[in-house]
Amino acid sequence: MNEQGFISAIENERLIHGVLKRVHIYPTRFDYEDYFQEAVILYALGFEKAQNQNNPQVYLYQHLVWKLTDLLRKEKQYKEVHSLEEFDFRKIEEKEILNLIQDVDLQKFAKMEIILLQEHFINQESLVTLAKRYDCSTRNLRHWRSKLRSKLQMMVAS
Repeated sequence: MNEQGFISAIENERLIHGVLKRVHIYPTRFDYEDYFQEAVILYALGFEKAQNQNNPQVYLYQHLVWKLTDLLRKEKQYKEVHSLEEFDFRKIEEKEILNLIQDVDLQKFAKMEIILLQEHFINQESLVTLAKRYDCSTRNLRHWRSKLRSKLQMMVAS
């Protein structure tokens, strides 16, 4: 990286703005200036290698598009892993429930008990919704749910 790369980056500021637009980073973003500075550095880093190409401007444009796209992907992955707001704690509960019922023999259950296990306990559908869906009373579903709980407790205990 040399001084000539930065001078060329400042002279070709329009190219950098075009690259940012291409990767959907717009001036209305709060971090636009940060991405612009990152693009200037990437331009300067690729400047020397671009001089050996037939069309240096096209090479630099594509080089910046690829590098900024990689940067955006890395940031997205980081946010997905480290953001508590986006983390779905219900998935952990579902996995734990599925681990508990792996040893359960579904052959021993009635059809309505299997439906309740899947839709009420795992998918957390309300009994009112299930009563409408299967055209039965909520009282009947509460009875099936009670029987199912008893069976599950017996199976887990043994």
